[in-house]
Amino acid sequence: MTAGTAHLLADLVEADDAYTARHSRHVVELALAVADALGLDAATTRRVELGALLHDVGKLAVPDSIVKKRGPLSRTEWAIMREHTAVGARMLAAAEPELAAIAPIVRASHERLDGRGYPDGLAGDAIPLEARIVCCCDAFSAMTTDRPYRAAMSIAAAVQELRDHADTQFDPQVVEAVVRTVGAADSSRAAA
Repeated sequence: MTAGTAHLLADLVEADDAYTARHSRHVVELALAVADALGLDAATTRRVELGALLHDVGKLAVPDSIVKKRGPLSRTEWAIMREHTAVGARMLAAAEPELAAIAPIVRASHERLDGRGYPDGLAGDAIPLEARIVCCCDAFSAMTTDRPYRAAMSIAAAVQELRDHADTQFDPQVVEAVVRTVGAADSSRAAA
């Protein structure tokens, strides 16, 4: 697969919703740093990168009235939004082999360690490591950016939220890698 195919899909997301595209690119940066902090091999790191880049590609099928809503989603809207991981996985499964291999990561990117995530209710090690990384980085990015329905949290508050939900929502090892990564980035910004 050429990197161009993955970036074309990311560009389609960007054309549809600039926030989602910026968010995905931030998730990629953080996920790559976390993969490095965890000492993952090149092939796994590549899957993390593509999974992070394309984790929201299924939102192309979600109406803009839901994706860009400036308030809480209704139960019906939330059910539609929750389909984006399965839709994205189906889109990727039909693509060339390297993207098809990313489909399970995209599908599992909103699963929770305790089995209370979606779409399949996977738990623990049944969730691919790459998806556990994307999930944690996705949550951190979402918490630390302004959303249509709420202001961004501080980095410290988001770190505390990740730690509070380690072992239930997030993989504790991944949480600590995120914390080390954002702490190092925060320290280098302060020194500059």
